[in-house]
Amino acid sequence: MHILVVNDDGPPNKRLSPYVRPLVDELQSAGHLVSVAIPAASRSWIGKAHLIEASLTAHSVHPDSFRDDGTWDESYKSTAENEWVVIENGTPASCAQLGLYNLFTDRPPVDLVISGPNHGRNASTIYNLSSGTVGGALEAVFCGKRGIAISFGSKDPQPADIIEAAARLAVRTVEHLWRNWDERVELYNVNVPMRIDVETQPVLYTRTLPYYWSRGCLYAEAGAEAKSKIVNGVTNGVNGVNGVNGAEVKHCNGTHVNGVNGVNGVNGHAEQPKRKERHFKWSADLSDMKKRLQESEEGTDAHTVLNGSTSVTALRANFWHVPDLEGPLDLNQ
Repeated sequence: MHILVVNDDGPPNKRLSPYVRPLVDELQSAGHLVSVAIPAASRSWIGKAHLIEASLTAHSVHPDSFRDDGTWDESYKSTAENEWVVIENGTPASCAQLGLYNLFTDRPPVDLVISGPNHGRNASTIYNLSSGTVGGALEAVFCGKRGIAISFGSKDPQPADIIEAAARLAVRTVEHLWRNWDERVELYNVNVPMRIDVETQPVLYTRTLPYYWSRGCLYAEAGAEAKSKIVNGVTNGVNGVNGVNGAEVKHCNGTHVNGVNGVNGVNGHAEQPKRKERHFKWSADLSDMKKRLQESEEGTDAHTVLNGSTSVTALRANFWHVPDLEGPLDLNQ
């Protein structure tokens, strides 16, 4: 079988992408022809996105030339047939597109696209719809190919024997799904728990756990922490300013101004002009989600992988309409 491997964690990297090389090695050991097209940087939480205003640069890289930080030695000598392709400004979806149509035209047609293994599990609706790993498999479907998204369910550092066991089980699962592909299925989402006995644990069909955000928890305002430490205006003694309640006392035509740098205020609280810019940074607090995953029902992807089994979720690559909502709308009702 000719398998195209894409991912969202980027080049092999001890911190961000420790799983892709072991899976590729295991696929090749099982006798498959493997072509690899991956982003040059992590593209997590990007779904099936394409960066339409960014030009893409494809680098041919021997897998043995990667360093622990994901960079590579450009002077490494190799032959074209064993090189991976690393794509600047690439996303999992664009890697799938280029891998299928542009990069490996001298090889037989691709039979299957594997996206992953993700560094951490992808279980529940929010993860599935946000995941770049699942996005790479979705793109394969829209290119007329079968896709399997694979996630190795831990972001914690793992010993080599556990990673190798997960890779062996993932390959066996891929081969079984390929041989027994249900024609109703367009892609499978597979989550493999990271444990040394994973190959002896069940592999189960599951359904996706529904999850919705209960609060805004993905972004934090930049500088908010520093601002919260300022009490009654300006912190006493900062920049050599000393005054009442931490604010410098100014005199203007005999009038005392309790403010900052002559700005009127009360007890050191300056009247702040309305800000035209506010800055936010990624600051995911997933504690509520993790609690919901821990409480998930038996038969869901989250419950299955958290309890030590491998989950296999069969999916269709569409937002299907709600049945029986048809015909004209009466806007007077």
